[in-house]
Amino acid sequence: MTHRCTQDSCFVDTTCALGHFDRLECEHWKAIDEVDEDNSTGVPESTSDVPWNGYSLGTSDLAILGGRGQPIVVGIVGPPDSGKTSLLAFVYMWLLKYGTLGEWQFAGSWTLAGWESIVRHSRWTGEPPPSFPPHTTSAGRHPGVLHVTLRHAADLGVLDVLFTDAPGEWFTQWSKVPGDPAVAGARWVIEHSDVLLLLIDSAALADADKLPKARQASRDLIERLAAKGRCNLAVVWTKDDVMVPTVARESVQRACTDFIPGAPVLKTTVELPATIEACFVRALTIARSTTAAGEPIEPQLSDDPFLAFRGINVDS
Repeated sequence: MTHRCTQDSCFVDTTCALGHFDRLECEHWKAIDEVDEDNSTGVPESTSDVPWNGYSLGTSDLAILGGRGQPIVVGIVGPPDSGKTSLLAFVYMWLLKYGTLGEWQFAGSWTLAGWESIVRHSRWTGEPPPSFPPHTTSAGRHPGVLHVTLRHAADLGVLDVLFTDAPGEWFTQWSKVPGDPAVAGARWVIEHSDVLLLLIDSAALADADKLPKARQASRDLIERLAAKGRCNLAVVWTKDDVMVPTVARESVQRACTDFIPGAPVLKTTVELPATIEACFVRALTIARSTTAAGEPIEPQLSDDPFLAFRGINVDS
């Protein structure tokens, strides 16, 4: 045989995988000498049968989840160093240890490499000792998106959840200039999330040097989110084991009461890991109620039982 196909999915004893009746017309049907020469001059590109690589998803990758159903997007919003990436690291380590979030059981992920890249600094593997994840870089224009699949323990329903991981600098700038092209990633998180977790950094408010800037950043975000009309959000005080001066705490609480009075207020601390789990369970509850309320309901156009029938799986 003087020729062979260079495609691994095509075999000489079957028809051409690309549909050519005459194999000589196919660009991949080459003389053996040409194939050997190509292999000696270069390394073939590695290919994959899946459309993702296991790291954080980009916004253009989210369509691959649509075939199974509409995923829930949990947007984590807050000033720089307020604990956004650390909370994500905790969620992953909690799922590794317990396998559940409330009544939801872990059932898989398309971004395991992305999760691992976040928690690798938190594992004790020798020197240096474990630490919190590094600051999320503000380079780029799109937020990272981490995925988990959860299965309900009672009804075995499957739920795809997407968690956003975006730098705090984006949200700080967005709160000042919402139309800034440089913060398109922040706008995507705000506009596409089914629930927003607005983080308030207790440690920054407790630091006399950081207090003025941290308080102003938190108030700006609260007021801007209120102006956007976002009601599906929760206020999360992170690092709640740190004592915040009463004046500073009351100032932020007053802003929440004035601008987002219906938002639940949650407190989290690594000293009580269950508080962080409860925070994300509450986020799932808010997100599911939001998406359920937004599902279109097909109108019943007739009182005749035959004409009104829409299938045994549809509630009348």
